[in-house]
Amino acid sequence: MANSSQDGNYYPVQIARSDGKGYPNLDHNPIDPNEVKDVEQLERWEVIIAHHLQFQLAPKDEKRQFKLGGFPRGYELRCAHRGGGQRDYYLYGHPAGPKSNYRTPGDFVLHLLWLASSSTDYAQCSCDLCVKMVEAHRQRAPQAQVPLPTALPAAGGQLAGQAAPPAPTPAPGSTPANRPLAGPAPPAPTANAPTGFPGMIGPSNVFRVGELVWYKQQAWRLGLVLAIRLKPGQPAKADNSYDYVLAPLGHAILAQPNVTKDATDMRPFLTFSVPDTAIPELQEKSFDSLDWQDIAARYSNYPGDQNKRLMKLQVLGLEASKIAARSINDSLSTFNRLGEVITADQLYKVQTFTGVYLGAEMIRLHDPIRVTAPAVNNSQNAGDAPKPTTAVMLVSEIQLLTPTWSVNDASSAAAATSLQFRGNIYRTVRALVPHPPNFVNPLSLGPAFEHEIAGRNQIERDKKFAWGWMLIESNAVRAEADVQGRFYVTHLLMSIMDPARLQGAVETGVIEEAQAYLNNRSHGSWGGRSIGLRPNRAASVGNAVATRFVAPQGLVEDQAPGPSTMEQHQAFA
Repeated sequence: MANSSQDGNYYPVQIARSDGKGYPNLDHNPIDPNEVKDVEQLERWEVIIAHHLQFQLAPKDEKRQFKLGGFPRGYELRCAHRGGGQRDYYLYGHPAGPKSNYRTPGDFVLHLLWLASSSTDYAQCSCDLCVKMVEAHRQRAPQAQVPLPTALPAAGGQLAGQAAPPAPTPAPGSTPANRPLAGPAPPAPTANAPTGFPGMIGPSNVFRVGELVWYKQQAWRLGLVLAIRLKPGQPAKADNSYDYVLAPLGHAILAQPNVTKDATDMRPFLTFSVPDTAIPELQEKSFDSLDWQDIAARYSNYPGDQNKRLMKLQVLGLEASKIAARSINDSLSTFNRLGEVITADQLYKVQTFTGVYLGAEMIRLHDPIRVTAPAVNNSQNAGDAPKPTTAVMLVSEIQLLTPTWSVNDASSAAAATSLQFRGNIYRTVRALVPHPPNFVNPLSLGPAFEHEIAGRNQIERDKKFAWGWMLIESNAVRAEADVQGRFYVTHLLMSIMDPARLQGAVETGVIEEAQAYLNNRSHGSWGGRSIGLRPNRAASVGNAVATRFVAPQGLVEDQAPGPSTMEQHQAFA
């Protein structure tokens, strides 16, 4: 997308794909490189556009400043002279025609984000010119089958040589402002999931019902997995053999329709960071503390035409999804209770469960989870791994501790309640075959552990070495804060996230630590403002989606699901 050479105080960024038409004989005047005002305005457009791209696509901790290293091919900024030496600037080149133009940098950014995506459908672009062009085509299509211009295949887009982490971008046409805001019916539960794994394809697979995920819709958006359905004629095994029904994250009042995605268009929630909201009145606020009905009413009555109001509501949905994701990430709810005891000192009630929704993810007994590592024991550092691999706990017990003494209020009770996990902790180790360390038989640890080692040894080219699991801490206990997230089988995760990189690993025989591409759960939190225990997953999700979340069959939550969507809505004009 761009090279990394620095231009003054800015790094150039360039979108490689273009649909610009380069029309001859355009209105207004070309930019004059010898005119100071023209040069200043050109740079202003380039800096503002790059700032928007950086906010949407760059990592949260990116400190460099960018500017657009030139408009996409076929687009041209031109100047209109007004009385008194005043000048107006317009960007031409959109396929809607030579009279169509963008009047502000912000108007063009929406189209540029679409160009940076893999979409070739103009109906998926939310810029004003594309919305009008698509609508005009639809109106005249019955009389004359005039095709829309063909968009070039995506060439990809990144900031200054980096892979582009996502921030969600509103999906065009997803929230008609004049339709009733009744939530859609829940989808059917997971189809053809193996017995004993409610809401899951299998213990090694990447996605589970009730989890937060990123999904591709122009750029990346946030959604909740409502159901997993086997594709006709596909084997009931691989993640990409299934379709995933997702509820877009935002707010129920916006009535965003569900979408169906393939695994290749999805990523685990912890793959990327959630950016801060760009709307000042929403900053530093929790999801439940905001009056969304009042906010949505103001946005739906925004001055301008219907398309502008739709766009404002889509932006509101985008910002709401960021706040909702962090709130869900800071909550937890348990399911399938096994038993209950009182500690010897009579201070705590200890309940055990077969599973928990911990933030964005579903964690079950016998799952591998990423945890903080114990102190390094040099005697256990055998092998040839260049650096320590991920510490992985095989969960043998999920415990919820609640105080037996009385507390004054609900917040104090929540603060005194704690979640913890018990189990042995392992690392993967690469060692010489004749003298391996004390490897643990992966068959005794479960399918995910077995698949991880099988994948590593298949990729390993130097057959003098082999990979295995080494026990590094027995009967360990980790509190909620020490759990970084689910452990994903390396080759299964990489086959979805980056098949080319996985193929490179196969060709070189060098196994990458796929978990290095994941954040820890605490990275997306509100910084200590934990929401804590909720009665069920529907309560954790709350009004963040327009479809009521229904727990998969066989997954029994402690309390009957409450409403996760607004029962009463008002339609906005």
